[in-house]
Amino acid sequence: MATNQILPKINRRDFIKFVFGTASAAAVSGALPLWPATAVARPIAESARLALDYDYLVDPDFDFCPVLPTYREFLSLEGLSGQKLKKTIEKEHDRFEHLLKDPENWSASEIKDWLDSHIELDDMAPSNAAQYTEYGDGIRLYESLPFEDAMELNLNLVEGDCPGSNFCGVHFSGDVEELNNGLRSLGVNLHVTG
Repeated sequence: MATNQILPKINRRDFIKFVFGTASAAAVSGALPLWPATAVARPIAESARLALDYDYLVDPDFDFCPVLPTYREFLSLEGLSGQKLKKTIEKEHDRFEHLLKDPENWSASEIKDWLDSHIELDDMAPSNAAQYTEYGDGIRLYESLPFEDAMELNLNLVEGDCPGSNFCGVHFSGDVEELNNGLRSLGVNLHVTG
């Protein structure tokens, strides 16, 4: 006898999220008898913390002296030298053209010191520069969530809060407890304080 069943549509990502989200909860509750006793006894990690500052997510423990990457690290040029380096960095020519004696005929050795110097925040796009500010963790959280989840949690990425601004951060509008409950339901071990 055949029954008419409506099967839920589930993709691989949602399946894995469901399995890993429920397996750990079931294990901690003792519902899985084959789960190793040592795993059940492990302490649950302390929640990461973010705070709201004028309704923007910020890291309350941010060190205001971030170490910025070198131009070589920022442009992903580690391990390259000579012609390979020159060919790869050619698209960034405007960044270092002022250092060259002859912009049409230059060598990688002319920009070695520049490549090994630390990049300045003004030389990055606002969203990249914000990763090195107190707003970076909020942006990483926003980027790690599916768009629909971020909207449901009332999180919005703001790039340039007014004309001409290079500000970038994640704005929250809503109730902080609802945000924390929503994050927990998504399996995010994070606590936001107002």
